[in-house]
Amino acid sequence: MDNVNSDCFSDFAKCKSIWYSFLAELNWNPIAINPLELVPESFWPDVTDLLIEAKYIGQSRNYYLRESGKYMDYLSKGGKPFKKK
Repeated sequence: MDNVNSDCFSDFAKCKSIWYSFLAELNWNPIAINPLELVPESFWPDVTDLLIEAKYIGQSRNYYLRESGKYMDYLSKGGKPFKKK
């Protein structure tokens, strides 16, 4: 069971990296599609629950654009881009 949880959190960490790449893309392409929304829930049910809880999926376009603006503002002030550890 612990291996399942470990795999789930490892997969979530990969998704987090995809999330920040998506936010950066939205800065120059406001109609970009959230790639995390393209994975069917039945394929990845445990990770999907974490993505919903983190608000990485299931949100409005305005929410994503707002989050992109916040991330770009953070980067413009010297913040370090997200990198998977």
